[in-house]
Amino acid sequence: MKLIDTNKQDWEDKEGYSKKIFLDEKDLNHPGALVQMIKVKAGERAESHHHKIQTEIFYFFDNTGFFIVNGEKVNLKAGDILVVEPNDKHTAESTGDNDFVYLAFKTDYSSDDLYWD
Repeated sequence: MKLIDTNKQDWEDKEGYSKKIFLDEKDLNHPGALVQMIKVKAGERAESHHHKIQTEIFYFFDNTGFFIVNGEKVNLKAGDILVVEPNDKHTAESTGDNDFVYLAFKTDYSSDDLYWD
């Protein structure tokens, strides 16, 4: 069993978003697996990018933002799951006055598999 106190972890600022890594491949005993929380600050966006290898599975807590995947706007609501597959170009944007916070599960993750469009 593992219990993660997510409040004890710091946000790591990136280009247009922040993240908290909760579990990595060592914690999960599975190469390329990663679980993290992602935050796009109110009114901001994580610019378009893609991954050649990894798949990202996003779980949304509310409707404070949207994604654009391969040019198609995806409106999201609480409980939705979005699967972004290798080579899918995607952008996340926060709307309104609240941060857009969602959970990400990644497979075949590699820190060098990030390509800005």
